[in-house]
Amino acid sequence: MPRPPHTSRSSRSDGQSPSTLFVTDAQGNILISNEFTALTLGIPLEELLRHNVQDLVKSGYYSESVTMKAIHSRQKVSQYIHTIQGFRVKSTAVPIIDNTGEVQLVVTSSSGYRGVQPSLTSVMATVSTADKAEAGNDKLPLPTSAAARASGVVAESLAMKQIIQVCDQIASYDSKVLILGESGTGKSVIAKYIHRQSSTWNGPFIPINCAAIPAAVFEYELFGYVRGVMPGVNEDKQGLFEVAHGGVLFFDEIAELPLDMQAKLLDVLERGEFRRTGSTESVRMHCRIICATNRDLWNMVKQGQFREDLYYRISVIPIHIPPLRSRKLDLVGLISSFISHFNHVYGKQYVLPAEQFQSMLTEPWHGNARELRNYIERLIITDQTGLHQPPPVERVSDWFALDHFIQANRSRIASLKDYTALTEGRYIRQMLQSCGNNSTEAARQLGIDRSAIYRKLKKMEEILEKLRD
Repeated sequence: MPRPPHTSRSSRSDGQSPSTLFVTDAQGNILISNEFTALTLGIPLEELLRHNVQDLVKSGYYSESVTMKAIHSRQKVSQYIHTIQGFRVKSTAVPIIDNTGEVQLVVTSSSGYRGVQPSLTSVMATVSTADKAEAGNDKLPLPTSAAARASGVVAESLAMKQIIQVCDQIASYDSKVLILGESGTGKSVIAKYIHRQSSTWNGPFIPINCAAIPAAVFEYELFGYVRGVMPGVNEDKQGLFEVAHGGVLFFDEIAELPLDMQAKLLDVLERGEFRRTGSTESVRMHCRIICATNRDLWNMVKQGQFREDLYYRISVIPIHIPPLRSRKLDLVGLISSFISHFNHVYGKQYVLPAEQFQSMLTEPWHGNARELRNYIERLIITDQTGLHQPPPVERVSDWFALDHFIQANRSRIASLKDYTALTEGRYIRQMLQSCGNNSTEAARQLGIDRSAIYRKLKKMEEILEKLRD
């Protein structure tokens, strides 16, 4: 994926003010930020991305960290803070909690500030306006529910929190639900969540992919049949309406249902009963119907490709899931969730560098969560993702090669300062190796800030590059 530029955009015409932004991990290490945040602190964005928020407070860049308060409290925190450049920023930190109740990430952004010059309103903002408004609005009573987290549903954006709130309200009723959204947005996840929240949660959840069943056998699959209906059929077979008794029958890709089956499904929904193929005996339907599609169902109705009466019958409660590209907070949560999952599955310990994280946030993800999941799994397996423990550490044998290289080029080393930088860098690499690449622990043992590790290693690499030329 192309790396997003750190340059500012041209002047904005929407009249919106710039906002500060931090996305950090559970230790306060900054994974992503934006140009305006760096501007309010008076340091380059590239340098800012190497810091921990606690380092910034200790160094006096701003008065206190709402990010760390959110990490410790596991709740949203909002307050004004003062920066070293004289800005007064109302900062709001929203923790993203995993299904074990632990903080995975924290999104911290501003909803108001003072001391900003009008010429600064052209700086780049990474998170969408809707998500920034959510993160900074103190009046939103929509925390992600414990049930949603326990079910593995990532709902950090305002749009998804509202959907979860609707699902919680309708779960106890048998009203039919139509879930709309692009492929991969999580329609089946929401359908399962509604089922788990219902009073029949211990009943079966039976999915049926309408695009995957041949039209010739659709009726047998739905209604079942009795023995003797066809040559060689010597026993009765339950259809999915019976198998789903006391639970949910989930029609995925309902738009692909053949027109003749649409008529038969409508008849079952209106009468509340059906007959097995070849039988004259009616069977009562005792399951909830939830449907989903990634197509424009109403447009299909107008084109005569989907029955209008069935459309109204299945869409008593329509739920539209927005695409992932418009839900940046959910994208952040899903990235963290998928990396954690595949780390466990494949026994890896990858973490996400800020540059890669920023690149992923700018991608359109037309396949939504499904594409994102596959992308992260593929790159972790092939180890071509950049998802690794930064910074890279050389093998023990390379330390001696570095010593030899330094000694062989002593006459070209310009000053004692450069020689000291090379020696410090070598020692830091040794310490990182002994700490299992944990830069926070290495910084503690070295008695320096974590950001100093990156600065000193970068300085060493710059000197080595000059010597290699």
